Amino acid sequence: MNQKTEFIDERSFRELFYSFYSRLCRYAYFILGSKEHAEEIVQDLFARIWEQRMKLNIEGSIESYLYISARNAAYNYLKSDMHKKQREQAYSQQAEQNENFDRELFLKRLKEALNHLPEQCREIYCMKNLEGLTYKEIAEYLEISEKTVEVQIFRALKKLRELMGGYKNTFYQNEG
Repeated sequence: MNQKTEFIDERSFRELFYSFYSRLCRYAYFILGSKEHAEEIVQDLFARIWEQRMKLNIEGSIESYLYISARNAAYNYLKSDMHKKQREQAYSQQAEQNENFDRELFLKRLKEALNHLPEQCREIYCMKNLEGLTYKEIAEYLEISEKTVEVQIFRALKKLRELMGGYKNTFYQNEG
């Protein structure tokens, strides 16, 4: 039997989703250690399957295909997340190692830069970085999509880099 035909109708897809969603989330959680990221990965997996259902040709067991896909997506996420964390750690260590870093001036400049952001952009940035909320929590609270939250965070970071860039050298006191 050609596995491809199982995805053509919505009913079959729903059965597949409900049969494997929880198990795949637990499997991804085991790899990632994060419920939110595990669910996101599994949801993306099923979204890709639905979008490509007419072209998808699975050789062998559909269960194996789903678990392998979830595993690969989780490992890819970890690779990208580790790289991001390594960069952040390097920046953090660099700032801590420089004894002349003026934290108070930096915070003052950051506050000024935040005031230049559009209201929604600033609110979302603060909810994420000061209150520690997830994209999903912010989206639910503000009744907007997670993608909108993601875009606003990206815009805030881009604008803050622009605004803070001119102050970069003033955070360090002159030596000598």
